Amino acid sequence: MANYSDIKGYRVKYLSSDPTLNTSTEGQVWYNSTSGTLKALVKVAAWSSSGPLGTARYALAKGTTGTQNSALAAFGRLGPATGATEEYNGSGWTAGGTANTARYGVGGFGTTSAFVGAGGNPVQQTVEEYNGTSWTTVTSFPTTARSYLSGFGIESAGAVFGGGSATPVDTVFDLTEEYNGSAWTAGGTLNTGRSRAASTGTLTAGIAATGTILPFSTASGAAEEYNGTSWTSTTSMNTARYNADGFGTQTAMVVAGGTPSPTATETWDGSTWTTSTATLGTGRNAHSAGGDSGSAGLVFGGNPPGIGNTEEYNNSINSVTAATWASGGNLLNANSYNAMAGTQTAAISMAGFDGVGPTTDRVEEYNGASWSAGTALPTATYGGAGAGTQTATLYFGGGPAIHFSYDGATWTSINPLTSARTYLSGLGTQTAAIAVGGAPVPTDGNKVEEYDGTSFTASTPLNLGRRVGAIGGASSSSALFFGGNQSPPTARTGATEEWNGSTWTTVNPMITPRLGLGGAGVSVSAALAFNGSVPPNTTATESYDGSNWSTAPNMATGRSNLGGCGSQTAAIGAAGYVGPYSTATEEFTGGTETATASTLTTS
Repeated sequence: MANYSDIKGYRVKYLSSDPTLNTSTEGQVWYNSTSGTLKALVKVAAWSSSGPLGTARYALAKGTTGTQNSALAAFGRLGPATGATEEYNGSGWTAGGTANTARYGVGGFGTTSAFVGAGGNPVQQTVEEYNGTSWTTVTSFPTTARSYLSGFGIESAGAVFGGGSATPVDTVFDLTEEYNGSAWTAGGTLNTGRSRAASTGTLTAGIAATGTILPFSTASGAAEEYNGTSWTSTTSMNTARYNADGFGTQTAMVVAGGTPSPTATETWDGSTWTTSTATLGTGRNAHSAGGDSGSAGLVFGGNPPGIGNTEEYNNSINSVTAATWASGGNLLNANSYNAMAGTQTAAISMAGFDGVGPTTDRVEEYNGASWSAGTALPTATYGGAGAGTQTATLYFGGGPAIHFSYDGATWTSINPLTSARTYLSGLGTQTAAIAVGGAPVPTDGNKVEEYDGTSFTASTPLNLGRRVGAIGGASSSSALFFGGNQSPPTARTGATEEWNGSTWTTVNPMITPRLGLGGAGVSVSAALAFNGSVPPNTTATESYDGSNWSTAPNMATGRSNLGGCGSQTAAIGAAGYVGPYSTATEEFTGGTETATASTLTTS
């Protein structure tokens, strides 16, 4: 009988502590003498949630796009057809250019900066190319118009194949069209004509699996490989299905979802299909996928209608913990229009509107698990702004306008704003803060004041005046202001401006315009926006990377006029208006990847 060193080429190590866990440790087995356990570092396959699509839809362009960290969602439907395009950055989606022809069931291939979409429903032969910014209509494919095609390859060497049509009679096609970046030519015919197939690979090494054969809605598990000239049938999948999708390569493919197995995942190693223990968290069909590796990809969108969820697949030594919102301790009192400052584990909520007072002087302090009463403000108010930490705090503005400094026990009056206003935002420390925007709009909506520990001084105004926006940033000289509304009150905006200590610069706007939102962030290149009124109240969260906003995991409860503080990876949102006033607290934690050793059972 062979021993372990003969099989693996190295011995079981006897160690007092675990070794550094990285790819060099993969596959090794060692005995930890301190804990008395036998351990190994092995790959584990799992799905985890990521930022949802900005436009939930199904029947998106079908054909692997880009990589796990750079994928494209294009076309689809949720009711009417759409030409909406979104780009994925590894954690969330950012809006791209809109296609010229709205449709669904499109065949596609390429990358986020060079993508081809062909055919679709309403049944057509139209082809468009995406350059990372805009779509251009190019030469149509020459054969039969059809929809629900699939594709693989890159813009200059790709193919679409299969597809179906319901007119004049139900038909599925075995056709393949190859594209060289400017012209279409006929390719080999499928052995099993089908539509709605999963596909991935390159023009000379592609693979198709699953799909609908006649009669329509009959699932197939057939798999075929393409060599750039002809198709060759290979081992069928374990579970026949259609409207699934996949990613990877011709010899390492992952197929997930579909009908009738909306959560099932199968993997292909070039000869054998294996049903994976990793299953989708949200069952779906008619979704799309991205990824050029059998160990890292994603699926997004899908049916039932309204699924905008994105899930990432990883087969790796790392355990992936998805970014998420989780419930925290409830406030002692329901509230809205409350000002907040501090961190996720040491926050302070001040004043607010509870519909009873109507204003309140209440102050509550959070320790990362529960809220407790702090020293009340000397005057009841709401809609003011906060800055600083839990034990070195400023509160300024509001209705009525008040101005105080807090040391964790006592409130002390400070000099007032030069322009009294409410619904403003604040950022900074107890001795270096900034007050931004506010009401009434338009007279005070663009006003900005800086505080030096003694007095407020008027500073460079915003480019776009507004109230009930949100703020994040590093300091009073490096801030990001986003969202809010202008005049009239229904004029929501997603406008975003960066402050460098002397000038406000308009940058790319939020995906979803809103007012009364919460904000967090300790850098102008790492901010978080959440909740707010669109209308109605939204659960949507967006993350800013210094250039663009992208989607992030949604909150559990839609609300507006809440307080927020913390960082992009450790934020807190509390109170707000849901219908009644809310006591809810939610905490956001950014995603992590950590190599984790498995303990082996011994006897």
